[in-house]
Amino acid sequence: MTLFLRILLCSFLLSLAACDALPGVAPTATQLIRTKDENWDVYVVKVTSLVSRTLASYRPESFPAAFRASKYTPNVALKPGDLIGVTVYETAGSTLFQGTVPPMLTGTPGMAAPQASTLPLQLIESDGKVTVPYVGRVSVAGRTPSQAAALIQEGLASQTVRPQVVVSLVSNAANTISVGGEVNRSGLMPLTLRGEKLLDAVAWAGGPKSSAIQMDLRLMRGREVFSVPLTQVMSVPEDNILAQPNDNISLVFNPKTFLVMGATQKVNQYPFDVESITLAEALARAGGGVETITNLAAIYLFRYEPAPLARKVLTVDHQAVDTRYVSSRVDGLEAAGTIPFIYRIDLTQADGYFFAQQVQLRNKDIVVLATAEAAQFLKLMQVIRAVSGTYYDLTRSTNY
Repeated sequence: MTLFLRILLCSFLLSLAACDALPGVAPTATQLIRTKDENWDVYVVKVTSLVSRTLASYRPESFPAAFRASKYTPNVALKPGDLIGVTVYETAGSTLFQGTVPPMLTGTPGMAAPQASTLPLQLIESDGKVTVPYVGRVSVAGRTPSQAAALIQEGLASQTVRPQVVVSLVSNAANTISVGGEVNRSGLMPLTLRGEKLLDAVAWAGGPKSSAIQMDLRLMRGREVFSVPLTQVMSVPEDNILAQPNDNISLVFNPKTFLVMGATQKVNQYPFDVESITLAEALARAGGGVETITNLAAIYLFRYEPAPLARKVLTVDHQAVDTRYVSSRVDGLEAAGTIPFIYRIDLTQADGYFFAQQVQLRNKDIVVLATAEAAQFLKLMQVIRAVSGTYYDLTRSTNY
């Protein structure tokens, strides 16, 4: 009976190890890359020189090509809602807008001073017209300020001697953009003939309230909305596109983080406090591996890759793709959107450290340090020792 119990106990412990039921802080390399969902296509790729160069050449998704190609052609034509100023210059002696002044100011009794008369600011109404004294309703919408001035001047020609009119655009409601969100000053920003870009709008609004690293720039143009990290707009000139009238630009607080898990000194969620963080830097922040259990040959990076990049990675080095546990089909990737990837780096080899320096982390990446297979065996031996010791104590007490 005693021999039977021992055999039964050993069988149970071996089954326990086979069923991955042993306690631990991290799975082994074999456990990490397994998946039980047949409909879940995960791609396991060893980081090689070709793979690392492909990842390094990746450029995050930006604004649509149509947005990037848009050219801003400032429209100085007046529109309903614009606020204009009208200034009338009259020849000396004309008194349409000016009364007579004392001789001490002009030197000639009854002569008007040759100075300008500024009319109250005029709002272009919905019918495109403004009201000018002695002229009446004048249609200025669709005309430039100089054209509107000529039209008003023509109306005044029969009322005063050689009038000169200047029309200035005080507020151009049609050529404005809305700037808001996590900025220091929200409001409507007027567009000038220079052609303002996205970063000009951010600067006009006083910049972001907090670190630019944690901000996304959201652009709403018509019915389309796109978000791009603010640091990307700041570092890639092609992403600092021209603003267009009626654009809505806002800064959105979007903290960027990554996770380090598994057999590491410090499992934690870490913020991106600098613009870029490499895999090597992430491992250093977590204190590296645990000497007694970490498998340095199995450092994994879990992330979702966009379909175009996924296709490049899977085809650049076929030997780097591990097909033992997961699918490696590349057909139909373009329609998949984003695809789950598991990258493996071997830090027992010198090139692994160079690859770890080259691989840049992205928002929501997960870094996992696998447990060594030998560590699982040691745990099993500890369990066997504990159980056998208990069994020995029980049998010994029974004999007494």
